[in-house]
Amino acid sequence: MSKVAIIGAGNLGSAIAYEIAAQGIVSELIIIDILKDLAEGQAADIQQALVSKNTMKVRFGEYSDLIDSEMVIITAGKPRTLEMKDRLQLAEINLKIMDSIITEIKKYARNSIIITVTNPMDVLNNHIFRQGFERTKVVGSGGELDSARFKVALGYPEQDFDAFVLGEHGEHQVPLFSKVYFHQKKKEFSEEEKEIFREKIKKTALTVIEKKGATTFAPAAHTAAMVKAIVNDEHQEMICSVNLAGEYGLSDVSLGVPIILGKKGIIKIQEWQIDEEEREQLRFAAKKLTAFYKEITTSYQQKLFKE
Repeated sequence: MSKVAIIGAGNLGSAIAYEIAAQGIVSELIIIDILKDLAEGQAADIQQALVSKNTMKVRFGEYSDLIDSEMVIITAGKPRTLEMKDRLQLAEINLKIMDSIITEIKKYARNSIIITVTNPMDVLNNHIFRQGFERTKVVGSGGELDSARFKVALGYPEQDFDAFVLGEHGEHQVPLFSKVYFHQKKKEFSEEEKEIFREKIKKTALTVIEKKGATTFAPAAHTAAMVKAIVNDEHQEMICSVNLAGEYGLSDVSLGVPIILGKKGIIKIQEWQIDEEEREQLRFAAKKLTAFYKEITTSYQQKLFKE
């Protein structure tokens, strides 16, 4: 029987919890939050919504309830807002939150698969791995969502087409124009068209944040799909953020790339043939994320020292 825990009972954490519960993916779902009343309320609300649909157990819990969890999904943290002056501000806040969570996971669920959702996701996914967890068991949710946004930006009315986004779940994402196929026929793009679509993809999340305050349903759906692939050992190919160790010529950085996802976590990292422009963009994303991680950890440590 599968047991999954979600750390963070806010808008995104609760949306992910509902997606998992509505699909009956696991047998037991535990919601944990520093605001215990919120976690209890979310769990009760979801349980009551689905009581006649499946026998899945949804409850709130403590960190000690992480024991025997197949997966731990981390959504806790401050969400990105339009008022934030830069992403360093968000990263420093969420890095501190992440360190407190990592301490508890090490204590109760060291061997569980960790799905990182909190932003900046790639940087935090890399940070978690650096704390001594297995590379195959630390995976970030974002690439499938970015790929879906690419499809929306392309605007094709039918579902019979492929479009993928690698790289950072953020500013330095890499849409694979070389792999866009419509009805199995490769689509060609001019440089001007590529730039237009790159901007469209980047603006999709910001538009949602501007209109409703945060993105919830889309990331929840794609994270639930990852959980399903793991629980059912589907060996599903998905775009997820993983810590690279030579793949694509990159190391010591977490980026969105195609992987095979199954019961043991990351079964395989797929090294697709991409064109040189896209490969260079991937290298640039890695360079920027590596520098950003160094910047936030240095700033974070300096502030801890002053405290």
